[in-house]
This record gives sequence, C-alpha cells and structure tokens, in this order.
Amino acid sequence: MNKFTLFSSAMVIPCLLVTGAGFAAEQNNQQYHDMHKQLSIMSDIIKSSVSDQTTGQRSKINSIQSTYLRGQGIVFTINSAANNRQWGSYNFNFTMPEMPVAPIAPSVNDNFEENFNVDINETVTHALETAANGYERAMEIFEHGRERNRELREEQRNLAYRLKDVEREKRDLTYQLARANDERKEELNVELSKLSEQAEKLQASKRKIAQKSSKVVAEQKAQQAEQAKERVSYYQKLTANLTETLCLYGNGLKALPKDEHVSIIFKSAGDKSAGRYKDSILVFSKKDIARCSADSIDSAALIKKAEVYQF
Repeated sequence: MNKFTLFSSAMVIPCLLVTGAGFAAEQNNQQYHDMHKQLSIMSDIIKSSVSDQTTGQRSKINSIQSTYLRGQGIVFTINSAANNRQWGSYNFNFTMPEMPVAPIAPSVNDNFEENFNVDINETVTHALETAANGYERAMEIFEHGRERNRELREEQRNLAYRLKDVEREKRDLTYQLARANDERKEELNVELSKLSEQAEKLQASKRKIAQKSSKVVAEQKAQQAEQAKERVSYYQKLTANLTETLCLYGNGLKALPKDEHVSIIFKSAGDKSAGRYKDSILVFSKKDIARCSADSIDSAALIKKAEVYQF
C-alpha cells in the first residue's frame, strides 16, 4: 500500500463521520420540527376540550406551555383560569357540573393536522354557562358577607366609643356627687341612673352584635370549607377531562419516541403549603396513552397508571 492509498483512506473516514453526523442532525431537526408542530396542535385540542369559543365564555385554561425534553418526553404546563379567581382568598365558589361525554376522535393515521376538525364547543357550552353563573352568584354571596362583616365591626367600634363616653360621664358625676349638697345629689343620682340604663342597653347591643359577628364568621368558615372541596373537585374533573383528551388524541404525538412520556403540570392545583398552592403533576407513559387510544384501557385506568405527585 503506497502513501497515496493511506492518505486517501485517512481522508475518507473523517468524511464519512461528518456525513453521518450531518445526517443524524438532519433527522433530529426534522423530528423536533414535527414534535413542535404536534405539540402546538395538541395544545389547541386541550384548550378546546375545556372552553367554548362560540359563546364568549371564559376558558377554564388561561394558557398552555409545552416543551420537549430529549430522552424524557413532552411537558405541558397548564395555568387554569381558577388561579385568577383567587382560590386562596376564597373568591371562587361554584360546583362544577358533570363533564360532557367527549366526541368521537377523528382518525389520526394519515395526517393529524388535517384531521383536527373537532366540534367540541357545543358539548361543553352548558357546563361553562352553569359554571360562570355559579361563579357570579358566589361572588355576590362573598361580597355580601364581607360587607356585612365590615358593618358589624363598624357597629362594634361605635358602641365601644359610646360606652367609653358614658363611663367617663358616670365618673364625672360620681366625682361631683361626692362634693354636692343634698339637693344637687338628688339631681346627680337621677342622671347617674339614666347613664347606667344607657350603659346597660349599649352592653346588650354589644353582646348582640358579637353574636351576629360570630355567626357570620362561622358561615364564612363553612363557606371556605365548601370552597376547598369545590376546588379539589374542580381540578379532579379538569384532570379527568384532559386525561380523556389524551386517550382520544394522544396517538397524534407520533414524533414522541415510544419509550418516553407525556407530563402534565397543573399550576397551583395541589394542596396549600407555606402560603402557596403546590403544582399537581401527572406523568403518563406513551405506551399507556397508546393503549388508551386503542381502547385497551379507559381514561380512569390511564390516570391510575400515571405517576402523580405535587411539588
């Protein structure tokens, strides 16, 4: 073998390596392009499955961010409209109606984007209208209770000021009584008697207002407990609805490798801890989603198979 042959062989190997690397990079770029396209479509499907664009009702999802983590899978981060309705301040109080049955999924075997023609709005219109009306009624109840609480506190303050004035007048009269003549003492005793009666009435009013205030506080605590239950129910039903959506349309995520996962992060959907609501996180394997799409398991079984935790 001459020097020219050795030189040629030495040049061919790096070229092959570069060509192979370029081909792999091109494949990855195409995969990521397809992934991005499919994530965008799936985000639209998720949002459409819980909103009604035709009647102007507010969506139960404010925003969806999605990304792909190589070797791990897809992550959807969902901000629900419930976050803006101040669960922490107990300003959100409605009972979610039963979720409607989702429509039959279109075929996704050929072109997922072309088959995304889902008329889901009509099936959720009634649920959204009921939720919106319930929310408005709850806000009225909450505002009325808060206003009543302010009024009671104001009455308590006014009574405290009036009692303070009466007690000061009684002290003044008692001081005068100790130094007055007999004729003047009779007049002062009459005035003291009237002030004592007035003080008793004020004390009775104060006790009555305290009872009303205690009742309002008890009602508010009961309302808060009910709202906490409704918050849990809200996110449970939202989770069930989105899991059903994954069963119907998850097989459209063709660019996702079979051994990877689809993760959903519900922002502030978990338990309250240290002044904040934790995120609720669900991790589904693509294999389980595919089984649900093929009707081998249902959406309830899919949730059971998911990794569920809060962070």
